[in-house]
Amino acid sequence: MLTIGEFANTTGISVKALRHYDETKALVPFEVDAATGYRRYAESQVRDGALLQALRAAGVPLPAAAGALRDGDVADVLRRHRVNVLQQRDAEDAAMTAADAVLAAFARPVVVEERRLGATPFVARVIQLTADLDGAGVDGAGREGAAPTDEDANRAFADLYQHCVEAGLEPGPAFWTSLREAPGSPARAPELQMLLCWPVVRLPKPDDASWADERILADELPPRTDLVAVWRSDGADLPEGSVHPAVVALFDALAERGVALKSPEVRQRVIGEDANDFVVEVAVTLP
Repeated sequence: MLTIGEFANTTGISVKALRHYDETKALVPFEVDAATGYRRYAESQVRDGALLQALRAAGVPLPAAAGALRDGDVADVLRRHRVNVLQQRDAEDAAMTAADAVLAAFARPVVVEERRLGATPFVARVIQLTADLDGAGVDGAGREGAAPTDEDANRAFADLYQHCVEAGLEPGPAFWTSLREAPGSPARAPELQMLLCWPVVRLPKPDDASWADERILADELPPRTDLVAVWRSDGADLPEGSVHPAVVALFDALAERGVALKSPEVRQRVIGEDANDFVVEVAVTLP
């Protein structure tokens, strides 16, 4: 029989850890003296102690390590733990790479300027969003609820453009996307809408039945002064889901000007088709 100190020296497990293992039933002493409370371990428990120490040193959680000793599947538990650790390392590496890319994108200069613009008629595809914007958006069946993927948005833009051409609305090249609170949504829990917008020379006629779709909005931006942040990629690759540097610069500029917007509609457009060199413009209308 081994005292707790002797067992600790033999297995490399600290006395404090052995007491904890006893309390949690992970490794129970062979006997405990009723009068003194001294713990004693059998020679046959050294193997379990050594295996438990090895599993814990590898980062296997105590319940899983204790279960491995009990069920005799130590190698399988260690294998599963290794898979989880490697997956976590891959995720951490990807997050580090993404963070580097964000910092590089934020290092690109952003020009912020005011623009005086005239009235801008437009038509838009309205996508109702849920509070959680993760995941795919409009699918082949027209279901909504999350932000659309790039493929979804491009398809919706193309369909809307063709509709505008067929209706003789003469859509322009400078299409944009915007986010806004849904009209009439509660202030405490506002609903969001994404608009995929084409500027047009003229709006559809009110009696044109082909535009009678609640998912289509025909409206006009009034004459206005926009605050616009302009960012050129120059090969910078911003990870998907990251806040865009132009958006950050735009709100920095608003803060510097002391401008507080109420429910701002942020409009964004991408200029250029080269994946390695394009311009992003993000704008809000100043009050």
